[in-house]
Amino acid sequence: MIGINPATAYFLLHRYVSLMPGDWIGQTAANSAMGQYIIGLAKLAGVKTLNVVRRPEAAEQVRQFGGDRVVIQGDDLRQDIEKALGGRKLSLILDFLGGAPVGELARSLKPGGSIAIYAFQHGFPKLAPEFLFNNLNLHGFWIGNWMRNAPASEIQELYQKLADLVAQGSLSATVEQVYSIDEFKQAIDRSLKSNRSGKILFKFQSN
Repeated sequence: MIGINPATAYFLLHRYVSLMPGDWIGQTAANSAMGQYIIGLAKLAGVKTLNVVRRPEAAEQVRQFGGDRVVIQGDDLRQDIEKALGGRKLSLILDFLGGAPVGELARSLKPGGSIAIYAFQHGFPKLAPEFLFNNLNLHGFWIGNWMRNAPASEIQELYQKLADLVAQGSLSATVEQVYSIDEFKQAIDRSLKSNRSGKILFKFQSN
């Protein structure tokens, strides 16, 4: 899985804001594979994570991954974010879902902070007027654009760096189950469930 998610997480953390140890970032869908990679890379850089999830069991997963603070999406999300941060401000928000949660996170961004969007399952983010008046920055990222334009040496260097982190055990994502290709119907059905505990993968047998 190194080819897409870990590389995307790396760029989201390094492209838009010069993060320093002790800085805080916020993210949605924090229990996803992307969320795990973001938490892992943030910890290596000494950056703290505020993580938004939709279910209590997902919150516990994120704590086990090493997330510093976890809040559950609901009617009190704004207050829960403020309580979790304890007066601190976010330097960067990484959003997968779109919709309302990123708007609530944006209220806790530093002036001049950035929101980086790499998907929006629930439509474009709902942003409050603070987005206009606090000089916040909005970015979209798709790794395919980088892969088409980056020099081969840059691509090789990044993937070697990520591969080393995986080999060292410093970067990983949970795999719930591995299926044979003959079990593709069960695999696809399971991959569509919202309560998965990790990635669904295929294993191809060599002849």
